[in-house]
Amino acid sequence: MKKNSNNIRWLFLAFASLTLLLGGLIYSWSILKSPLADEFGWNPTQLALNFTITICCFGIGGLISGFLAKKFSPGIRLMGSALLIFAGFFLASIVDAGSLWLLYISYGLLGGIGIGVLYNTSIATIGEWFPDKKGLASGIMLMCFGFSTLIFGSLAGSLIADPQFGWRKTYLLMGTVMAAVVFVFGLIIRRPAKPVVAPANPAAASGARDYTAAEMLKTATFWKLFIALTLLASIGNVTLSFAKDFAVFTGSVETAAITIVGIMSVCNGLGRLFAGAVYDNMTLRKSQLAISAIMLIAPIIGILAIATVSRSFGILALLMCGFSYGLCPTTSAVYPRLFFGNKNYALNFSITNLTLIPTSFVATLAGAILTATGSYMPVFVLLLALGTIGSASLLLIKKQ
Repeated sequence: MKKNSNNIRWLFLAFASLTLLLGGLIYSWSILKSPLADEFGWNPTQLALNFTITICCFGIGGLISGFLAKKFSPGIRLMGSALLIFAGFFLASIVDAGSLWLLYISYGLLGGIGIGVLYNTSIATIGEWFPDKKGLASGIMLMCFGFSTLIFGSLAGSLIADPQFGWRKTYLLMGTVMAAVVFVFGLIIRRPAKPVVAPANPAAASGARDYTAAEMLKTATFWKLFIALTLLASIGNVTLSFAKDFAVFTGSVETAAITIVGIMSVCNGLGRLFAGAVYDNMTLRKSQLAISAIMLIAPIIGILAIATVSRSFGILALLMCGFSYGLCPTTSAVYPRLFFGNKNYALNFSITNLTLIPTSFVATLAGAILTATGSYMPVFVLLLALGTIGSASLLLIKKQ
């Protein structure tokens, strides 16, 4: 690899990581929704629906980016993403009590699609520059995406609480800054003029033939991966939905519980980086075993925390669930390239990432179980069962 190419790829990775650090703010809905409930009286169900719309549109945005990858450059797609993001947050900043529908269209539809396009375009394009470090590059970007709530979510919360600033200006500021950075990234990013060749770690090398999306969907490997990711990601996704309350249940005070939720986002980010290192430096089988073990340990500790009502186990369970959640995005970024090649990666990756949609419904199911039983035990038993089936599905995937 030429020195100039090596330097510019790290520059592109740094810029992509910054844009995803900003883009991950869309996951800070638990912070951003509070002033809307207070000012307009919208109930938790109405506000929860907005987040469901956001996650679904996030997956759809990635799919749109994948379909457009062969017709439009990464720069064009990113600039389009910037416009959608700005429009979404600007319109969200002017909603009123009678325009809940506008929140769904702005933050949910436009913001979700815009950030989905950003996510897919960044990961797919940067991956082409790092054939030798696919896991590391994906892990760094996804770690930044996961850290967003801790960094910018906290900042947004402070600005919203400031009477001189408020939530409307916060929404507008966030949308403007995010859109500007993404737009500038769109101006400088490009795909390699020719495939980058670098000394590759045998464990990370693909060697897969290039599958079209239709061909990929016909393989057993894809469906094993889709099932595995859906079930394994549910462990962290479900736990995040009640993390603060669970921490209090197991003995943490209110202020400590809030801090624990913040640390969970750090563990989420570290899990993404850890998975990248695992995929770059271990054989496929060893990486699958390592990830499966973590996925099973997390809910088991949760069960122990409930059985003993132990604060220590409760904290450890939440941190492990957060860490396990971080393993899934990197897995969904690495496997499509490893098994289905580089040529159609953008579209294949976007299809794989649609696991976000069924995973969100697992969280809804778990919430219903918790409401019906009043106990966390059946929820964590469910998570252990999902982790067992998901791990088995992952372990059934073999290198072609």
